[in-house]
Amino acid sequence: MAIGEIIKCTGAEDLYRRAEDLQLKGIKTEFVARNTLKVVGISSNK
Repeated sequence: MAIGEIIKCTGAEDLYRRAEDLQLKGIKTEFVARNTLKVVGISSNK
């Protein structure tokens, strides 16, 4: 994963699940469009 990478999800449930899983791995995302996330930060301590 890289900052700025776009992640497309299949639906709202997938969107929330992916965001939560990535957050647990230290990857911060933001919602940018319907069923789409963007990587905005990566924690170096995870």
